[in-house]
This record gives sequence, structure tokens and C-alpha cells, in this order.
Amino acid sequence: MILYLDCASGISGDMLVGALLSLAGAREADPGPLDDVLRPALAAAGIDPRLVQLEDVRRGAIAALAFKVADQPGFATFDELIVSLYASDLGQPATDTVASIAERMAAAEAEVHGRGEDEEHLHELSDVDTAVDLICAATLLAKLAPERIVASPPALGDGEIETAHGRLSVPAPAVLSLLSGLPTAGGAPAVPAGETPAAPLGELTTPTGAALLAHFVEAFGGIPAGRVERVGYGAGRREVPGRPNVLRAVLVDPAGAPDESADAPGAATATAGGGHGPGDHVVLEANIDDMTPELLAHAADALREAGALDVWMSQALMKKGRPGVVLHVLAAAADRERLSEAVFSETTTFGLRVVPCDREYVEERRESVKIGKLKVNVRLSFVGGRLASVSPEYEDVRRVAAAVGRPARVVYEAAQSVARSRFSGS
Repeated sequence: MILYLDCASGISGDMLVGALLSLAGAREADPGPLDDVLRPALAAAGIDPRLVQLEDVRRGAIAALAFKVADQPGFATFDELIVSLYASDLGQPATDTVASIAERMAAAEAEVHGRGEDEEHLHELSDVDTAVDLICAATLLAKLAPERIVASPPALGDGEIETAHGRLSVPAPAVLSLLSGLPTAGGAPAVPAGETPAAPLGELTTPTGAALLAHFVEAFGGIPAGRVERVGYGAGRREVPGRPNVLRAVLVDPAGAPDESADAPGAATATAGGGHGPGDHVVLEANIDDMTPELLAHAADALREAGALDVWMSQALMKKGRPGVVLHVLAAAADRERLSEAVFSETTTFGLRVVPCDREYVEERRESVKIGKLKVNVRLSFVGGRLASVSPEYEDVRRVAAAVGRPARVVYEAAQSVARSRFSGS
């Protein structure tokens, strides 16, 4: 199924949640997925599930579902929101998604307002509704699991809006930053000469709505070809002059639609990764039973510094029942002689076994992710163009764990989760 979002009246977090709930059949008298899916997710995230409710409303001539969140203090900083979620019982997919979107919003805020003493604060976070909207949208989309999400270019609105930074023109600077590189429907249409301008539309696309679009939507345009399965309407908070203030969500079954050609714009491509080296490597092996663990560890470090691709040891039983180890050194064939000399210099062995070997390896990339504002370097492996594994750097994990006062295991898993969320589509 394809999820299509009609953003003719813009998009906000509560409009998207309302539209998805409407699509799922929820109503004020029968909340259904609100009680079954969203309230448990909010409780797992440490947020009072009684803060949310549904209301059947009309916007213009359209019956829609309004998703409402009661006023309550929220989070002071992005770090607090992200770390709180990773320390909560909220499921990993939703946590990863919310953290990714929150980091996107933090970057937009920093780009627009600079990095002063208030740099870590997003004023929308002062109330809990932004966090609730992100958690609920991520949870519902994970439950719906569309094959892809398409949207119309969002209407932005016009006029002015009161913000924590003062009175600003619509669209707000953070909205433009979040939608950078994406198509929009612009603000109000131009007024012909001699005609009286209509009343301002106000803000139609909010920073939260813009961040959700930028994160989830794969393509912008008209409704995709296929069979319409269900339609839902999420209500905006106010009436808008001249248009129903709703977000329309349409579930489309693409069966029967023309196939996209392999080279059509937007067609998925996979990049092959990794490679192999037949016969261009050797493993040097030595049995050792008369060195202390400290000297063996030093020898392994010295071999790595000398250019060994890998060094490891396995336990073995030597002559007369003595415990010992087998030292294994993986090396390029061209380095065989030089590394053999290093083994003889650093260990007590009198001989080596030289085993020719092939080597298969995946595509490897080194990237960094942020846990809050703290960076963790990660190693990524890709198989057939898809992310296969994530290995956070141990020293970075230790440093961040000490800084935030959390167990290293929690930071390690959080770094893996953020990396998977960010790079799975690479």
C-alpha cells in the first residue's frame, strides 16, 4: 500500500495523527487505535496517556478527526527528549524515528537562530504536545507500514505568527529550513491589481509538520495511480478562510497501476559493496606456551601497528599438557616477510605456519551519529547495498556514557539504533 498525504491546507503533527487515526477507523465515540496503540506507547514513553483525546469536528464542509493534547510542561531540550526516550520502555523503531526527527528539528533551530546560550532549546518542546505528536505519528506509521509515503507539496500559509522569538512572517524560518530542497505549494496566491487582498491564512505548515514530511515522504506530487482503499481526514486547530483546514490521508493499492521503469526518476537502486581478494592474503600462525599474557598482548598490538589486518589468539593444549595459545596474524601476501620478522621479534616462537587464504569483505563506511549533542563514531557494513551491521566505537561509547551518566550498554544500543535509522536507506 502507498500512503498519500494531501497537504493542500498544510500539515502539522496533530493533523497527521488525526488523519492516520481517521484512516484506521477511529472516532470520538469509538477511539479504537487511540486506546489500543497510542496510549500504551505514550505510557511506555513516560507520558500520561490521559493527556490525549479525539473529537469529531467539521472544518469547512469536511468532517474530520481532531487529535487533542492537554496542556502540560514538556521537555527543556532536545537532549532531554532523546535520552528520555532511549531510557524509556518505548519500542526501538518508534524511539529511533522520534530521535531522528528531533535531531532534524534541532539542526533547523540552530541553523535559523544560531548557537547561543539557548541553542539546545526548541520552544515548541516547552509543552508536551510536540513530543506526543512525534511519538504518536511514528507509532501509527510503524503500525500501518506503508510501502512508501507520497505527499502533495505542502501549502505554507501567509501573514504573521507569534513565536518565542517574537512576531515572525509565515512561513516561519524553521519551516523553510526543514523543507529545504523539497517542493512546496507556497503561500497565499497573488492578488490581481485592484482587488482587495483576502484575510491572511496564517500558519498552515508547522515546524513539526515540516519535520515529519521531510523525514517520511519519499516523493512529492499528485495521488499515485491505483485503487483507493481508505481515506481519513485530520483536523487543524482552527478554521482557515476559504478552505477546509484538514490533512487528507489516502491509502492507495498500486495493484494494476503501470509498472515504473527501472530507470524512472526515483526508482530504487542498489549499490554493490565489498569485494574479495583471491589468494592475496596469508595467515601466519604460531604455537606459543612460554609467554605471559601481558607480553602476548603487547605483541598483538605491535603486529597491528606494523600493518597486520587482524590479530587474534585461540586457546590450545601444548606438549606435556601445557596450556598455550595459537597466535594468528592476517596479512596481505605482500607483507608476509615483513610481518613474519615482526612475529619472530615480538614472540618466542621458532617457526611459523603460512596459510594462503582468500578474503571476502563487505562494503565498509565510517560515520558518526549523535546521542543528544554528543558524537559517537560508528563502523557500518553494507551487503548488497543494504545496511548489515553497526559497530559503535568503544572509546566513544565510554566517553558518552560517562558524560550522560548512563550505562555503556544503553549508549551502545542507542548509537546502533540511531545509525540504523539514519543509514538504513543509504
